[in-house]
Amino acid sequence: MLGRARERAEAADVRVELHQAGLAELAFLRSDSIDAALSVMALASVDDLARVFRQVHRVLKPEAPLAISMPHPAFALLDPTASDPLRVVGPTTTLRRRGSWMGDVVDHPRTFADLFTTTAAGQLPRRPGDRADGPGHRCRNGAGQADLMRSVPATLLLRARKQGN
Repeated sequence: MLGRARERAEAADVRVELHQAGLAELAFLRSDSIDAALSVMALASVDDLARVFRQVHRVLKPEAPLAISMPHPAFALLDPTASDPLRVVGPTTTLRRRGSWMGDVVDHPRTFADLFTTTAAGQLPRRPGDRADGPGHRCRNGAGQADLMRSVPATLLLRARKQGN
């Protein structure tokens, strides 16, 4: 993926710096040097989310935004393949496997309390927002899951901003 990104940047005559590292391995970045951070479903598979948030907080400039998406805690309680997909089947702490463009990913489902406590530890104030995918949404995990998304939001969107230094 890094090779493809380099090729595309070169073709577009854009200068970029690319690194491959764990999500909490941000030592190559100076403190207060990043204008914005975005994570699309990547943080769901992180075991130590608090560590990632501490590192993101360190590298973000004051007042810089962070936006993340992750599997919605309510959706993690359901089994789209069950005969009654709206019936609650399990706790949110059960590891869940989902398909992604990178292959299978194991998520660490979290409750709302877990997410808010963890982001508070990283000094990032939160503003949650739910997103329920509409009828036009294409789901890689099958029609059952896409149908369920019409009733229960599958994705949780969180917005935060680093305050002060």
